[in-house]
Amino acid sequence: MSSKKQIRENFRNVCLQRDNNSCRVYGAKNCHLDVHHIVDRHDMPNGGYVLENGISLCPECHLKAEAWHQNLVVPSGFLPQELFALIGSDLDAAYEASHLLSMPVQNK
Repeated sequence: MSSKKQIRENFRNVCLQRDNNSCRVYGAKNCHLDVHHIVDRHDMPNGGYVLENGISLCPECHLKAEAWHQNLVVPSGFLPQELFALIGSDLDAAYEASHLLSMPVQNK
C-alpha cells in the first residue's frame, strides 16, 4: 500500500473511531459515513489528513458541510469553525498537525 493511501486510510479510521462511528451532527450510526476535511485538503500542508481536520458525517450533513468548499450558502452549524468546535479542534491545531505529517520520525 502506498504511503499516501495509508495516510488517507488512517485519517478515515481515526476520525470514525474518535466519533464513535456516528455522524457528529445528527448522531446517525446506521448509515454510510463520510469523513470530511473541515479545511479543504488542498489548503492544508500535506493534505490535512489529520484527526484535527476531520469529522465523521452522514451523507446529508456532508453535503451541507461541502457548501463552504463550493462557495455556496452554508447552513447553520456547518461553517468550519462550527465543525471544529464539534470535535474540539480549530484551524491552528489542524494546520500544525497537518504540517507535522511531513516531519521525519527521529530515532531516540
